[in-house]
Amino acid sequence: MVLSVIAVSACGGSGSDDGANGGNGRPGPGPTVVRPEPAGEPRHILLGFSSLPPELTSQAYIQAFATAAQYADLVLIQRTPPWSDFLPDGSISKETAETTRLETALLEQYRPLKLYYAIDPTDGAVQRSRLANLPPTVDVQAGFTDPDVRAAFVAYAAYIAKNYRPAYLALGLEVNMTYERAPEQFEAFVSLYEEAYAVVKGNSPATKVFPTWQLEDLEGTFGEVHPPRWELFDRFAGKMDVLAVSTYPYLGEARSVADIREDYYRQLRNRWSGEILIAETGYPSAPVEGREAVGTEAEQRAYLERLLREAEELRFSGVVWFAALDPAFATTGPAVAFRDIGLRKADGSNKSAWALWEEWARRPLAGGQ
Repeated sequence: MVLSVIAVSACGGSGSDDGANGGNGRPGPGPTVVRPEPAGEPRHILLGFSSLPPELTSQAYIQAFATAAQYADLVLIQRTPPWSDFLPDGSISKETAETTRLETALLEQYRPLKLYYAIDPTDGAVQRSRLANLPPTVDVQAGFTDPDVRAAFVAYAAYIAKNYRPAYLALGLEVNMTYERAPEQFEAFVSLYEEAYAVVKGNSPATKVFPTWQLEDLEGTFGEVHPPRWELFDRFAGKMDVLAVSTYPYLGEARSVADIREDYYRQLRNRWSGEILIAETGYPSAPVEGREAVGTEAEQRAYLERLLREAEELRFSGVVWFAALDPAFATTGPAVAFRDIGLRKADGSNKSAWALWEEWARRPLAGGQ
């Protein structure tokens, strides 16, 4: 959804290698973390957080990785391509190189934390109807039809595959929203995706590659009402390793957790027999401006409890809760709708749902996955 509006890069952080260790004893730029001792019944789902920090500082960004390492199994890095670096005649900038160095050092330090990298080329602020952050020399109207933009996207996908070798790689986010709002861009993206998919597999065969889908918009309940678009899955047949969805029911029809239909997540299993990942989700702990939904800590916990339970029952592979801590800087524009989705407040104090997350995080992964 429009969380890409507030998703950040490395917050300008090159970080400093202070010799701190992760829980596995490897040195790195992050603080030491120690995972709680396992307790409870084994679980099958991976738990994930994004690298979105509560404030836009290098220290907070590094701490977001540490939080994921301590209380999750998967960390999401979501980023718009640095187009200028990868356009023809471009070169890797110092910022991109330093960001890669920092993030790969953190991932090495915090192994076995898995990486989910999401290449996010479209602008969530305009419901993914155009590309984001294109340099002024590029025609934004041409978008995915521009040969130079296409080449840059493929080159960036190859760069991520070679340098990060992520467990999961999204090539495009919430692509059904682009279909609804800019169908010619969607058509151009489908062929571009096929090219990028092949390049990624050639550089990192074990990486699972896919686009993500916005569930509320797939159902036709976000923005303009329209028929469900499940048939769009077929456009990526044979080249979609995972069915990955973002889901924010409070931005669709649901006005409370009790309003979420019984089959809301089961329908995904009915439509896809392979791996399913909740690639991005959240629920507010406070009222959302301009929405009828009443956000409370109790409602947030009820949503988390239902989602984790059903994901486990349906054998989804994982659930990524977008923000571990509230993004305190999300104070204007569309980002306000996500200001209170953290399971902890921006100052680090716990909300009601955090104890439930901790309980699930302590449960050992079945089969040691």
